Amino acid sequence: MIDLLKKAAFFILVVFILFLFVWALYLPKQDVTKTLTKTIEEQKSRMDMLFEGVTFQETQNGIKYWEIKAKTSSLNKSTGRAELKEARGTFFKAGKPALKFISPYVIWNMNKKEITLKEPIGFDEKAESKVQELIKKARDISTFILPARALKKEEGYFFKARELNWVLKDKQIVCSGGIYLKKGEISGLADKLEADVGLERVKIFGKPCVINLINQSINTLEAQSFIVDSVNDKLTASGGIVLTTEGLKLTAMEMNYLQDKDTILFKPSVKITYLDAQAKSDIASYDVKNRVISLEKNAELTRNGSNLTGDKVLVSLKNKTFKVFGKSKIVIPGEDIK
Repeated sequence: MIDLLKKAAFFILVVFILFLFVWALYLPKQDVTKTLTKTIEEQKSRMDMLFEGVTFQETQNGIKYWEIKAKTSSLNKSTGRAELKEARGTFFKAGKPALKFISPYVIWNMNKKEITLKEPIGFDEKAESKVQELIKKARDISTFILPARALKKEEGYFFKARELNWVLKDKQIVCSGGIYLKKGEISGLADKLEADVGLERVKIFGKPCVINLINQSINTLEAQSFIVDSVNDKLTASGGIVLTTEGLKLTAMEMNYLQDKDTILFKPSVKITYLDAQAKSDIASYDVKNRVISLEKNAELTRNGSNLTGDKVLVSLKNKTFKVFGKSKIVIPGEDIK
């Protein structure tokens, strides 16, 4: 009985092998690669939607955040990604148009609620008529130009970037890879920029350096980060503040530049090195126009080995002099007394 089962199993195996041989040799088959390719293309065509002259917008809780109209667009529902070409759009702030832009290529990630603008040019209403003039002033790196003063709002805002991102969660525009920022006599360089869509509060960081030019006097400011408040004409900075100007070096932890008054405030632990002297205080102010630095609160001046303390120490860059005011005290090394 067992031998009979073995013979039957062997016979079935032989028949199956012969069937595979005949099928491989004579029966027609479809190319598997072509079948897969055709299936993928059919699936892709079902996922993609193509548009011409369509307008997209992001609205949440009845508030519109942006609107973009493109010459041609494609929308992939499976990946949640839209690609827009030859686009023009507007960012809104508090429901009102804040910043217009044009971009040859835009990516809208619907799942992340994120927009990426490739090589965009941006401007507000006041700068729209001067876009071509402002483009000539742009650098090779991403350039942002703000009104010199809040009172001169007719100047408007402008940017020309390599790439710019906006995310609904933060409602901020972000630009990386080399930044040039200009606001009147202030100009700065950094690796990265973050700002609201109205460019009213702009933060630059990543090896930032700001240069101020008044009366041919160049003042260079370094810090961990700078924030430009265009509404109040203020420039604030924090972390490792370093001011260099006309041979003087000043260090502090925080800085506040009141642009309309041409005054820079420093605190705390202010230290100055200038000519043959060192000075320090808790706070200091720099009158940029008159080139005078005033050190106050625990002011101290060390020069030629002598130590002077007073209510205030004035450093004149114009006259290259030091003056100590108020109740003062001087300590002279013993070897200098004869």
